Amino acid sequence: MRTIKYLGVISLLVVTIVALAAPVAAAPVSKQLPAVDLVMWTQESADFMTTIDIVGAFDAWAADYAPGSTLTVETKDTEQLRTELQTAALAGEGVPDFLWTVSDHAGPFTEAGIVQPLDELFDVENYAGALVLNGQTWGVPFDVGNHLMLMYNKTLVETPPATVEELFTWAEEFKAANPDISPLVFNETEPFWFVPWMQAINPDGLPFVGFAADGVTPDLNTDAVVKSYQLMIDLKAAGVIPDGCDYNCAFGNFKDGVAAMTIMGDWALGEIATTLGEENLGLAPWPVFEGGQPAPLTGGKYAMIPTATTGDKLNVAVEFIKWYTSDPTIVPSHTIDQVRLPAYLPLYEDEAFLTTLSENRLMAESAAVFATGVPMPIVVEMRCVWDGLKPPLQEVFGGTMTPEDAAAEAQSSAETCIAGLQ
Repeated sequence: MRTIKYLGVISLLVVTIVALAAPVAAAPVSKQLPAVDLVMWTQESADFMTTIDIVGAFDAWAADYAPGSTLTVETKDTEQLRTELQTAALAGEGVPDFLWTVSDHAGPFTEAGIVQPLDELFDVENYAGALVLNGQTWGVPFDVGNHLMLMYNKTLVETPPATVEELFTWAEEFKAANPDISPLVFNETEPFWFVPWMQAINPDGLPFVGFAADGVTPDLNTDAVVKSYQLMIDLKAAGVIPDGCDYNCAFGNFKDGVAAMTIMGDWALGEIATTLGEENLGLAPWPVFEGGQPAPLTGGKYAMIPTATTGDKLNVAVEFIKWYTSDPTIVPSHTIDQVRLPAYLPLYEDEAFLTTLSENRLMAESAAVFATGVPMPIVVEMRCVWDGLKPPLQEVFGGTMTPEDAAAEAQSSAETCIAGLQ
């Protein structure tokens, strides 16, 4: 019940602040720990890790609680982290001591027995959105959100389009006045940027329209998917989006001022706000599509611990993660300062902490978009949905597949993938 209660608080961040309890402090380490050398793999960028200075935070913590310990951080892209960890676990060597990664890694990692349950190691009820699969907790969140939102450059866009119809009209006018600037950019290569449009067409009220009511059977050959694929064709044909834009294109073009708007995640807010200037950055929900509100998938970034981590290394890693995710003096450095929503629930009872949140406009705007989202399905079958949607998406953008054929192919591919899991 506590998680449900405080998820409501997080969704409405800084809208209402009530009388609060005494300041919150992280739980102290009960005894001094031995010196160990830890390795963390993360799919965050090297720039982000440098900005938050997690190594410096670890060194300061270890000086008090585990003198002589070190932390080495290795950054990898999301798919590289997944495949390399699976390879290392199979080889029985080179496995990191803990991870900072995304929720959709939980499915393949638990299925392969690569990570260990955390229920006995952490007070998981203190975390919003702890990563639960098959009745066990596999990830403790560093933050909650991980949601995509419409970002716009206020020097180029006065008011962002509220509907897809307005988006097309606005883009035509904008291009006429600004021929060298893209109206909108987003990652056209990954279905993570595609599925929120599907969610707008949700006649059955399902939590995630890519699955049937049982939450594990793919349901992709539908009107929602066909219309969403058609939207991609229409956006490209009208010049609302450029041809073949990937993540780096979308991130770089918007950050550098050569795109007026982007659809991007909360993880990028810190760097974008720094580059554009916080006063020039606006955040908004996705434009309404087919009369419905597109719903970005929500989750967070999680600490996961491989099964290979045991003994002293496990103890030190657990105690550091507890401190790093809960201490009110350190949590803002990797959440609020980076415009991310903190996940440790007792912090929302700390008056000074909530005051810091209330003073951050971007946090409030991000939280409003977060409230429109739906939780990422934490099931192994989600990997097959991603893999089913992606190739047809590229075919649709390339003009070699109709939306109807793309939806049928996505469904067939997902079913084949799931059959291979059994």
